[in-house]
Amino acid sequence: MSDSDDYMSSKFLTEPPPEPSPSLTYSERRRQKKLSNKGYNKPRFELEKEHRDQALAKRIDTEENESPGLKILKKMGYEQGKGLGKDPSNIGRTEPLNIELKQDKLGLGMATEIKHKAQAELAKVAKRTRVEEDSFRERVRQEKLDKRVKGQLRKLQTICETLDTKHGIEDNIYWRHEETIDDELENNNDEDKILFEEQVVEDKEDQIEERKAKGFEGLEPREQLDCVLRYLREKYQYCFWCGCEYGSAEEMDQECPGYEEEDHD
Repeated sequence: MSDSDDYMSSKFLTEPPPEPSPSLTYSERRRQKKLSNKGYNKPRFELEKEHRDQALAKRIDTEENESPGLKILKKMGYEQGKGLGKDPSNIGRTEPLNIELKQDKLGLGMATEIKHKAQAELAKVAKRTRVEEDSFRERVRQEKLDKRVKGQLRKLQTICETLDTKHGIEDNIYWRHEETIDDELENNNDEDKILFEEQVVEDKEDQIEERKAKGFEGLEPREQLDCVLRYLREKYQYCFWCGCEYGSAEEMDQECPGYEEEDHD
């Protein structure tokens, strides 16, 4: 049997495992080796830092380190551990200001100026980003709204054409002239498209010019929608939002909630 400890013995069960020694870098190990050497002389910057830290850690408001300035403050009402000031509810700082050594070659106050400029630039970038996000959301919202209005206008123009045709009207500026022609062109093959275009191009141009002269085609989709809505309400007592045609204007006034879409919510 070997003289080494058995791994099943109580020693391994009761004693905690040894803590791993912290890993040190090469520079830290080299520094510890130098400090362990009695003949090692610390560089000047290290000595200055040690003396500075010792001096800053030494309080001057204690009795053993009392200074003439502290005596004057006590005569003026200063108490140890409290801030400066007459008003107890608005005392000043109780700890001295931290000393920050200047490590760069910039002029005095230049670092603060650079910091303020960087903060101002970051604020501008953040504001510009917010504006761009807001404008993008507004553009998307407006595009969806315009698409919805155009869809409502197409439905309303189809209804207008149906009612006009029912009452013997052959043409109206509120009908879907251009879109109807475009839809027919899309459903035909190439040869039919050429023949159809040759047949209707002159009539189409005349119709477009006639409608433009009357001003309807030059309006925005929302304005066109308003024109067709008013036309159907006044001529046929038809409410697009109710989806029905009333028998008379009096019945429409009594049954229809209103002219706007919001009135029908």
